[in-house]
Amino acid sequence: MDREPYAVTVCVLIHRGDSFLLVVRAPGVGYAPNMIGMIGGHVDVTDPEGDVLEATARKEVAEEVGLDLSEVPLTYLESEFFITNRGERQITVTFSAPAPAGDEPYVNAPDELAEVGWWTLNDLEADGRCPPWLPALIRRAALASGAIKLSPAP
Repeated sequence: MDREPYAVTVCVLIHRGDSFLLVVRAPGVGYAPNMIGMIGGHVDVTDPEGDVLEATARKEVAEEVGLDLSEVPLTYLESEFFITNRGERQITVTFSAPAPAGDEPYVNAPDELAEVGWWTLNDLEADGRCPPWLPALIRRAALASGAIKLSPAP
């Protein structure tokens, strides 16, 4: 049986109207520098904890873009197992959430992020910094949330 370790990462797609809150990764980061990505990070727990994925999602959003999601419902979107370009085994769990009322997001982790902003699907598809897999994920999140009406991809 294969017992090779793997990392668990949690990401959150926050939506407001027909836009999604995304980030541009800083030039010096090890993975996907200068590319558009999602808010998220590795699960890092040392003691048994319930709702660890949700807690990680909320912590990462606060740390990276300064938003408090403590009163915002998180909706499970999907999970994926993959092996990174560096050979690291990874499981990523993605949630979607409506934008909280009040505060606006900002770059709260300048060592990790160069920019934070709201992208529509059309804006994202036209941006050269967008990785090829992200528009399809945004489309799935938009359809799953019911808040955004899109036609399924052909």
